[in-house]
Amino acid sequence: MARFEILEHTADVGIRAEAVDLSGVFEQATLGLLDIVGTWAPSRAAAEEVELDVGAADPGALLVDWLGEVLYLCDSRDVVVTSMDLEVTPRRAGGRLGIAPREEASYEGGTQVKAITYHRLAVEESGDGWSATVYVDV
Repeated sequence: MARFEILEHTADVGIRAEAVDLSGVFEQATLGLLDIVGTWAPSRAAAEEVELDVGAADPGALLVDWLGEVLYLCDSRDVVVTSMDLEVTPRRAGGRLGIAPREEASYEGGTQVKAITYHRLAVEESGDGWSATVYVDV
């Protein structure tokens, strides 16, 4: 059931993610973000593994903070993400991301994201699992 979908908006781009558990929905939202910015490269070998760990008062704020850290990592280190292994609870998200130096072809079709927003933010649990909707400012 895990998947993500890109949502169109006037000045933003949205991501809707679904999965059976909270870790899965964060993974799908992260894949959505990486798809938007063009920095998901699972076919490349990781040059390095980086650990990220963030905490927040609720799952929505946690998702915004997590995606902000992933975006910062890609921008500040000029890298693509090659793999990820996440562990998420309602107030803490952590995991290992495999990264590799960006090559010019890596950004083909990517869009620069300025920030992760709280606009229409939702992270919810239902009988079928978890879903999240988050918008990024482009």
